[in-house]
Amino acid sequence: MALKMFENRNFKTRGGQKYMSNYWDNFYELYIYVTTANSPDIMMPAYDQNFWYSLFFICYLIICMYIFMSVILAVIYNNYRKHLKTEVQKSVFQRRRSLNQAFDILKMLVNGIYVVTENKFEAVMKIVTPTASKARVALLWSILDENSNGFVNKREFLRINDLLNVPLLEEEEQMTSLESRFPTCYLSTPSLWFQRIVLHRAFIWVFDGLIVLNAIFIALSLEESDWFFLTLFSLEIFAKMYVLGVKEFFRRDWNKFDFIVIFSAVIFSIVEIIVTDDIQLVEQTLDTLFVLRVLRLFKPLGSVTQFHVFILTLNNILPSLLTYGGVIFVFYYMFAILGMELYAGLFDYYGYPDENGVMPDDKPLYCGNDKLNGSDFWNMQYCNNNFNDFLRAFVLLFELTVVNQWHILASAYVLTTSKWSRLFFVVFHLTVVVVLMNIFVAFVLEVFILRYSLNLSGRKQTVIEKKISEMGFQLDQTEHDTLVKIQLKKEKRSAVRRKQTEDTNELVVNMEEGQPEDESQEHGLRFRLSKSGVKNVEVLLQQLFENELDDDDAGPDIEDLDQMPQQEVMPSPLRLDNVT
Repeated sequence: MALKMFENRNFKTRGGQKYMSNYWDNFYELYIYVTTANSPDIMMPAYDQNFWYSLFFICYLIICMYIFMSVILAVIYNNYRKHLKTEVQKSVFQRRRSLNQAFDILKMLVNGIYVVTENKFEAVMKIVTPTASKARVALLWSILDENSNGFVNKREFLRINDLLNVPLLEEEEQMTSLESRFPTCYLSTPSLWFQRIVLHRAFIWVFDGLIVLNAIFIALSLEESDWFFLTLFSLEIFAKMYVLGVKEFFRRDWNKFDFIVIFSAVIFSIVEIIVTDDIQLVEQTLDTLFVLRVLRLFKPLGSVTQFHVFILTLNNILPSLLTYGGVIFVFYYMFAILGMELYAGLFDYYGYPDENGVMPDDKPLYCGNDKLNGSDFWNMQYCNNNFNDFLRAFVLLFELTVVNQWHILASAYVLTTSKWSRLFFVVFHLTVVVVLMNIFVAFVLEVFILRYSLNLSGRKQTVIEKKISEMGFQLDQTEHDTLVKIQLKKEKRSAVRRKQTEDTNELVVNMEEGQPEDESQEHGLRFRLSKSGVKNVEVLLQQLFENELDDDDAGPDIEDLDQMPQQEVMPSPLRLDNVT
């Protein structure tokens, strides 16, 4: 259509060439137009002559980019999902077969049925999870043994894999070093009031407000306030260390970040005062550290559901990004080697002329190749974008992946070789940008949707939470509530010390209002489900598709597993590289 519409109208491009007069040139230019890299340049010669010619380019872009490319993404996403569902199904079959074989090794006959006893379960857990505490193993067993029979049948035993993938956090209650060394002072009434203030939500809100205010002052370059905020934030850190203890304080990532940033800023501020000769580097470092403190603004957002899901999605996909990056590296390596074989030495970077048009040290113009004279590649000073060595080849391929100005980068190789070079860049764009990047988008969409749905439902975690609570190991879901309960126990210990009677055990019983001592006090342990969700993205994806599979699709019945041919259940590894 473009050829018939424009070839005989004598329109000229910006460089003076005939406009849309060659079919294959039109094909290439319109392919670039789908990527929007040459928009609106390709349209302007026709648009300048007649306003209505713009309709051709607008319709073309709507159909090819907004509709057709979206359909491509949908097709890739749909096929990715179908393939992933198949892989999950195979993985479920293999897992059930393996657990079935494990059951056959551990089983014993009790009351006419084959079961696994608690003793054998504990022996297996010592091998599978050697670092797990006895309380954790007891918790897992109580969940499996719903009827408290002291044994589990095959169907109950097959749930063990799901339990081990639940992110159960185990936390031990310990006294801080200050409490153990100076209990009288630490558990005194003023100290307990101070600890209550630090743990109060208002304390958190006040310092969140100070973080915002500090960010505003930094934006306004009000440097006189630096020491004021540094002092306040330092006092905040010392107060938290006093209340939580040093070990508990550094267990939280945000506390580590605050400590490093604030005290690095204090050190550089002191150096800035002492050193008077050359403080430019110190000032730049100090400014960087102050800017880093603004990142603490993300901390209050953690309570927002949508932001929390976003962070969890990043946390889940980052490990798989290494696998995905490996796939990208393979394609980059392949195209880099091919590009070096085809285009190495065609041109190079020799600098650019000054305002008088003189090259430094009489080096050659036009990147060392006269064919680039007058080209956009030379005018935009792109000479370093070449295939002369491996590292530059990788940088060039990354620029092509970003898409912006990729047609100008490709034009240099077309001018210095032939139009057949266009094929190299079109194939790279189709392979990496259209296919691989869309697979990655599908992968991120799947993980985000799953993470959001799990965040809202949490279906598989309710049974475990109930068991934790029944056994007396319940730890609150929110970190703040957990710290408040720890504080209440400190106050109870303080009350015990003030009374100073000989029969401490009796006093404790009286304080507990006759309630039986729960099992957790013996161990000093509490459990809670991690906010970060399941351990890895593979488990996440398995949860998604196992919920979608019907009972008939989830593999054969337990009793039929042994009769299945081995090749029917052998899975492919459930990884992103397998999908790609």
